Amino acid sequence: MFLITKFRIYLLFIVAMIAFIVIGIHGYIIFSHINSGDSMSIKYFAENFIFYILIILILLTIVFVSMLMKSNNIYRELEKVIELSRQGRYSGGSQLKSLGTLGQKIIEINAHLNSLSEMKSLKISSLSNIVNFLLEKSDLAVFVLDAQGMIIKVSNHLLGLLEIDEKNIVNRYAENVLDQFNFSNVIIELRKSKYVTMRSSFNVESFEKPMDLYLVIYPIFNYRNEISNCICRIVSEEEFENLSSIKIDKSVQAGKVVKSVPEGISELPMFKRFIKDIFHKNI
Repeated sequence: MFLITKFRIYLLFIVAMIAFIVIGIHGYIIFSHINSGDSMSIKYFAENFIFYILIILILLTIVFVSMLMKSNNIYRELEKVIELSRQGRYSGGSQLKSLGTLGQKIIEINAHLNSLSEMKSLKISSLSNIVNFLLEKSDLAVFVLDAQGMIIKVSNHLLGLLEIDEKNIVNRYAENVLDQFNFSNVIIELRKSKYVTMRSSFNVESFEKPMDLYLVIYPIFNYRNEISNCICRIVSEEEFENLSSIKIDKSVQAGKVVKSVPEGISELPMFKRFIKDIFHKNI
């Protein structure tokens, strides 16, 4: 079995038809100009030659039409399989067996992809269970956000600290429970630094009044270096002040672009020539 595009099929068919037509006409002319005593035999032979050429042309047409019909059948079967897969009713390749060798190859590829998908699903479920275990046993008050800013997981320590149930906070957007929380601004800041500190009021339906929280937000990157999740940790006021001061110090240090030159170095002839060359190039 071989695969070929429709354009090449049309091209081969046209070339073959033209070639046999030319051969037939050319052969008939040659036979007609043969000088022989038995002219009836020559004419009979020339007509038979044209007849065989016509039969070959008819066979070529039949083969061409059958190939097109087979191609259309394969296309319809593949469309049917795609539709069944979209609806979740794909039965493991029974629809592809009618395609012969091509169908078997597609079944093998699909089985391999299903195996890889199952392995990835097992790995994802295992990692999810690990995260659940750590959140359940951890002494940290944390909650996890997805890429849209929705709270998807909460540690047991946080639930006990806030005295709320998981259903009151999970599957809710952080902006709806934290007054000063803007997820878009947080993402922008996290692309610039390793964490973001902020103070915000936390409020849910079960609270009589909002509760002030000190938050430290950390980004979680995927393999594309995109922020796929955020881990929000509730800290004490003292730790919050320490982390905020460290971040400010780092920002100030990063803003310093001019550094002092050690004494004695500026007096060296090589140093003076180096500085002169730099200014000369910039001019």
